Amino acid sequence: MANLKPKFYSSHAIDVAILINAIGLNFIKFVPIGLIILVLAWLYESFIAKTINLDYKTKSLKKSLIILTIPFTLALLGLIHTSNLSKGFEDLSRLLPFLVFPLLLLSLPHDRKNKLLTTVLFGFTFGLFIRFGLDFYKSVINYTYDYKIQNFFYTYLDSDTNIISIITLFSVLYLLDYLLSKNEISSRENVLIHLIVLFLSFCILLLQSRLVILFLFVSLGIIFIIYWKNKQKWSIFITGIFCGLLMLIPVFKGRFQVVATESKKLNSTDTNIVSDSIPIESMPCMSSGELRLNSLKSSWKVFLQHPIIGVGTGDWSDELVKQYIVSDMPCNAHEQTAPHNQYMRTLLKYGILGFLIYLYYIFKLLHFSSSKKLFGQIPFLLTLIFCGLGYDLLDVGSSAPFFAFFSTWLFFDEKE
Repeated sequence: MANLKPKFYSSHAIDVAILINAIGLNFIKFVPIGLIILVLAWLYESFIAKTINLDYKTKSLKKSLIILTIPFTLALLGLIHTSNLSKGFEDLSRLLPFLVFPLLLLSLPHDRKNKLLTTVLFGFTFGLFIRFGLDFYKSVINYTYDYKIQNFFYTYLDSDTNIISIITLFSVLYLLDYLLSKNEISSRENVLIHLIVLFLSFCILLLQSRLVILFLFVSLGIIFIIYWKNKQKWSIFITGIFCGLLMLIPVFKGRFQVVATESKKLNSTDTNIVSDSIPIESMPCMSSGELRLNSLKSSWKVFLQHPIIGVGTGDWSDELVKQYIVSDMPCNAHEQTAPHNQYMRTLLKYGILGFLIYLYYIFKLLHFSSSKKLFGQIPFLLTLIFCGLGYDLLDVGSSAPFFAFFSTWLFFDEKE
């Protein structure tokens, strides 16, 4: 019996660590702890138990490692021509998961990864349920004080609204993908997954991230077309109808109605009047949509000034603020508005060369998906490609670990 214990732990140490990381991706403060646990488990299995492969010299693994670490490599190369090194290293540190996860997960044996694939994905959803459980508990407590329904919406529900909306979108899509790609699912499991999908879709609407809600409907339409010949495709239709009906309820239109209200207020006010006697905080600054539009315009102007290799990993924010000042955009300058677009941020930081490399990264994921067709890949790509249009996905500490983990977990293994 004593001899079995070391064998059990050596076979499962990194498996458990991977599952812990999948659950912990829902909690940004836990991510560093999860990475430490994963590194320790990897060291144990690599050098003590010797149950995983350390040979990165094989052609397939070397190629996979190069592709999966592209976001980190771009940031590293961007340090060469940046002047604000402290900001550059700060940005680089956020992208460390794009180095750590590929290095560790690519060494996992193919058969063990296949056994863990479903468990990890559902473990991630379990972590999301814990997150929402804590959020709803806090909202219920707050509701008992003022009896305002707004406690269950937007930032009142979760302060990290956009990122939680994005990873919830991924969960909804991959659960539907799981239903459509599996041939044998019990009726009980089928009903349970449908209920989870509807609950998570409901949570996306509560979080009120307008772009994510838009991407949800678009992604449901794309998956419906992809699985047109599948009998289970009506699960997608039901989800879309459910969300559409909820959107007809006034309380779910909150932030969409705010857009029109903000625009009316701003149209009657000159937001460009800046006076030394009036602090910027007191000015009637523009809506989030207008702030984003200004940031895209200014980012494009900065890119045109540095088209080949960009402004570097650490200088993008400084250069953008300078452009805001030149373009008379005081609200953007005060808030130091980021591009809120992964493609534009890549152009801004790394120029056209870095942008083409980033497109190559996405293309390789698409290519692998078309050849392997594993469940979870299409939902991940839809989340990455669409949400990249409205958010800085790979450069934000709360979302980078999620995309680094699943890009490695879903797309490449030792046999690729």
